[in-house]
Amino acid sequence: MGRRLFWPCTVLVRFYHGFSWSCTSARDAGDGSHFLPAFNFISPMFFRRISRKTWYEKAVERVFRDRRLCVEKLLPFGCVRGENGFIYRAKLLNGRRRMEFEIHADGSVSVVIHDADGKDILQSAQAADRLQERALRREYEEELWHVAECCFEPDFFKGGPARSLITHVREVYGDELEFLWRKSPGSAIVRRKDTEKWYAVFLAVPRLKLGGSSKERVEVLNLRVCPGELDGLVDHRSRFPAYHMNKKNWVSLCLDGAVPFEELAARLETSRRLAGK
Repeated sequence: MGRRLFWPCTVLVRFYHGFSWSCTSARDAGDGSHFLPAFNFISPMFFRRISRKTWYEKAVERVFRDRRLCVEKLLPFGCVRGENGFIYRAKLLNGRRRMEFEIHADGSVSVVIHDADGKDILQSAQAADRLQERALRREYEEELWHVAECCFEPDFFKGGPARSLITHVREVYGDELEFLWRKSPGSAIVRRKDTEKWYAVFLAVPRLKLGGSSKERVEVLNLRVCPGELDGLVDHRSRFPAYHMNKKNWVSLCLDGAVPFEELAARLETSRRLAGK
């Protein structure tokens, strides 16, 4: 209870001292306007408007985070060149709303929604019933994902070991990462083309979820292992029982440099072979 009251009490004490000082200064000045300086002190505290991002702005950030723009895909997708980049337009709510993307060369994206009269409804205070707002948000987010998946590539894994392994998978096996879950954009699987079985899963999780003691996020590779090999492999430092997979047949290897690339490549080959059965 004491901790909850500490911050409000601190603010009130500072406010009281500032208010008293302002009133005293005005009284000593003798100009008769005792409370005008005090009001000038108070008004910024209570009347300053704090700008907050809207749900629509947050949705753009969430969908396009950790994605790399593929400029060559924009024109075939239907974008047109504009003054500051590329423009793409889409209809929402059966044409009652129009959505306009502006995609810049650096990969940043801005979006506006216009009504039938051409007004930007995200900047105006138009009232909308709850059902219409839900439908608008649903179609808005779906269109964001449509553009993101068609014109951008995932660029989630930044570490050197992860990037080297992804390049290795493409060059040696001709396989690509598949990002299957929109709600988990930092997870990707790799599967064989013949059996369609997964043989690798790239993800980023806190070490704590692997069984470690740190909340630091680490890039991880989940691989299949031979039966009976897991017990001698796990060390709970860089090699853990598989996260979100069958812990009898999979292992999680940290991609932080602790496991040599040669070992990772060899275990990747074994995992792919096991997925062929």
